[in-house]
Amino acid sequence: MKSSLGLSGKLRKSALPLLAWLVLCFLTALLWLQMERSRLEEGFEKDGRAAYVQIARKLDQNEAVLQAAHAMVASRDTSDIAALSAFSREILANYPKLYTILFYQKVVPTERDRYLDQMSREIGEPASITDFDLNRRRSWRAAPLRDVYYPATMVEPVTQASRRLYGYDILHEPRLARELRQAIATGEIVVSMPFELAGDERAYLLMKGVYRNGGPGVIPLRPDSPLVEGVVAVQVHFEQLLAPLRLESQSLNIALYQRELPGVHGSLLLYERSLRPSKVSQWPLFQRFESKMDLPSDAQPFVLSLSRNVTWAELRLSVLVFQELLVTLLLLALWQVYQQRLHLHRARSAADEALFSQRERVEVALNAIRDGVITLSHDRKVEWVNPMAQELLGLLPEQLLGRDYREVLRLQQGLADVSQVDPIGQSFLYQQVVEFPDELLLSTFYGETRLVEGAVAPLFSRTGEMNGAVCAIRDMGPIRRRAQAVLEASESRVRDHLEKLSHVARLHTMGEMASGIAHELNQPLAAISNYCAASLAMLEDVEEAPAQVTDALKAAIRQAERSGEIIKRLRAFVSKRSMDVRQVDLNLLVGNSLFLAEHDLRSNGVQVVQMLSANPVTVMADSIQIEQVLMNLLSNAIEAMKGEREGARQLVIHSHVALSNAILEVRDSGRGISPDVQAVLFHPFYSTREGGMGLGLSICQTIVEQYGGSIEAENIPGSGACFRLRLPFAPPLSLSEAAVSSVAATR
Repeated sequence: MKSSLGLSGKLRKSALPLLAWLVLCFLTALLWLQMERSRLEEGFEKDGRAAYVQIARKLDQNEAVLQAAHAMVASRDTSDIAALSAFSREILANYPKLYTILFYQKVVPTERDRYLDQMSREIGEPASITDFDLNRRRSWRAAPLRDVYYPATMVEPVTQASRRLYGYDILHEPRLARELRQAIATGEIVVSMPFELAGDERAYLLMKGVYRNGGPGVIPLRPDSPLVEGVVAVQVHFEQLLAPLRLESQSLNIALYQRELPGVHGSLLLYERSLRPSKVSQWPLFQRFESKMDLPSDAQPFVLSLSRNVTWAELRLSVLVFQELLVTLLLLALWQVYQQRLHLHRARSAADEALFSQRERVEVALNAIRDGVITLSHDRKVEWVNPMAQELLGLLPEQLLGRDYREVLRLQQGLADVSQVDPIGQSFLYQQVVEFPDELLLSTFYGETRLVEGAVAPLFSRTGEMNGAVCAIRDMGPIRRRAQAVLEASESRVRDHLEKLSHVARLHTMGEMASGIAHELNQPLAAISNYCAASLAMLEDVEEAPAQVTDALKAAIRQAERSGEIIKRLRAFVSKRSMDVRQVDLNLLVGNSLFLAEHDLRSNGVQVVQMLSANPVTVMADSIQIEQVLMNLLSNAIEAMKGEREGARQLVIHSHVALSNAILEVRDSGRGISPDVQAVLFHPFYSTREGGMGLGLSICQTIVEQYGGSIEAENIPGSGACFRLRLPFAPPLSLSEAAVSSVAATR
């Protein structure tokens, strides 16, 4: 009997560790599932953010291309189809995701015959205005007589398939007409409904109207308005928009929806890219992640929808095995600890010591922080304050403890017409965290007033009842003073930068002037010296020549030679400029220059389009000197566009690397450079401005050439002038190489 009872007791004691092991293994498996789900969800969210950023950037590029094409069309005669096509081909070469750039010209019945003759000459075959049945038979047919047409006049790129679009009247296409009329009426960028192309491809159009004398005013324009010249459109393929994404996981299902419109229930599916099922997807489904995000483009109001099916095959079973093994080892260790009961007292003592140490750390931390902390009891009396709270309130602990908070915390609004709010009372009333309102003032016991911010958080017991609160107060005076000091330091850095730029500009101007003056004065001085020498030679053959004349001529020769030496020394002195040559990024210098010229650009109504390289465009140069070149080019571009109408002043800055050269282009939308001016554009002392010194471009050429580069100017058809800066490309250095280069440059 006793032996059987002893055996059953041993079995129960052995079963308890086994049961504990099974429970912990089960909990570990649950924890592993949660961790795996979090890992996969984090990867899904990361891929979602990456897809969102990439697609949003592509949408911005679509609008930028449309704006550039629109500016090209608006600045030229719409009959110049060749220039429009060349400009469109140049843009499409840089944006392969864009399928087509089109221009739909407005044609009234009286202009139809002339338009058809012009188009026949352009495309080399008889032209006609046609319609296309986009929904039903998908066939072409001749357009009947209408009050107004909007046929396709320019299509790029020109392919066998796109040639059929010439003469296509988009105004009478049912699926595109409404958005076309909206683009004409508003002058804004309008996106069309999606439509199908050959081969089950889907696309949409971005459209913007082209007008005479600006754009539409308060009253919307109709398609037959004489102010309308046509519509510029960019055709975008959904597949190219969504497919080439750089993601960690390629198992995302991506879809685009039309953003919900007022009064319309639900979103319209525009395009969906679903993955083909794989062997992994045949496993049972573990989790499905879904996310929807509104893309930031107002002109392309799309909603990005992402989803992903996660199967059991994607879970890391090795981690589960490792965790289960770890749990097993842990239980074995705990069993060993259980067997060694003598260590229990040490463990309890260590736990008590750790608890005391933790409390000590908390108290030391609260005493050391620069925020005032006040603990209140359930009856709203002060229980504990840290030293910072004592300093803010101006009272000692014995004067604070046990008193009602309303007696020591004198809080009031900074404005008299604002209703007084008691955040501490609200926290006790609603039992939640309450932030201090703005412009809250704390009056100390001695009458000093401080601007403070903070919050009140309730304290709860185990039963969930509120038994007090913690109030944190921060004095905002020192923070504001530090912020003001940082702002003043930033303004000082900008002033120093401008002074450096101005100093370098003055030195270069002095150098160019000294070189020009030396060149101009050396010739007459040499002539004076030669004439005096010739006179002396002639006097040698004259008997009884006056000695005073001979001495005067010799003195004149010495003074002429002395003047030449003075000019040479002046030129050598001015040419000695200290330079800090190091590796600089042209993209960063463009940002600095645009920041310094922001006031002039805004006051002259210039729109800046930055087409900068995504990678650093690095060169070896003095950053201040290159900024001086950019500031000169920006100033010239602003001056060249002053005669253009408002809205047509556009400045395009493009940087890229070609072969071994770093290239930076500054294009304006002015009237360009005449051939006679272009021949002497970089000559010193030549200027087209009234009162100008004519040294700006000459200085730019001198600076660029001293670094082995070149600067050139050309006219771009329909877009004004382009100044192209070429410098030897210097591949980006590592951190150690950059440090060595910086030290060597300053020596």
